Amino acid sequence: MVEGSGSKQFSEVKKMLYAAPELLHSILDKLAVTVASYLAAQARSGAQALMLFDTWGGVLSESAYLEFSLAYMKKIIALVREQVPDSSIPIIAFTKGSAVWLGAMSTCGADALGVDWTISMSEARQKVQGRVALQGNLDPCTLYAKPTEIQTAVHDIIRAYGDYPGLIFNLGHGILPDMDPDHVKAMVDAVLEFPGL
Repeated sequence: MVEGSGSKQFSEVKKMLYAAPELLHSILDKLAVTVASYLAAQARSGAQALMLFDTWGGVLSESAYLEFSLAYMKKIIALVREQVPDSSIPIIAFTKGSAVWLGAMSTCGADALGVDWTISMSEARQKVQGRVALQGNLDPCTLYAKPTEIQTAVHDIIRAYGDYPGLIFNLGHGILPDMDPDHVKAMVDAVLEFPGL
């Protein structure tokens, strides 16, 4: 919307953040209200879970993240809860590159946090101190490996999380378009075959 196309550096919106913060706050506020209305409509239409994606939080400084990213994620979640008050629909929040922000994110009002592969699940679990469930965190590129290696990677993540409640096994980001479906099946099978699940 601000960049004019997809971006990895977010240079245009970061320029706005520093040069015209009041304008960015106005845009983010409008987006928060609109996104919350959309998510609430999904909940009212029968969605079983909602996931909120933040694509730029991982490239921000701490103060910028708290003011221009996390504050609006909190607002969206609060508005959804307000608009769908009788719902117990779980909300999952995900910030790309979020390892450093997990502790702060765990206070945003979400029920679970998506976790990418840049942090171990044991460390992620320690950062959130049981406040939320965790979803993740297999590197999607692991699915290029042999099925036996995929199984090992999946089991390593589950072991790293430990014998605690609240793990939703998943990829740490989206699946890649050229992924072999048999390798995806190997991942799912590895989760289902894990002892004790």
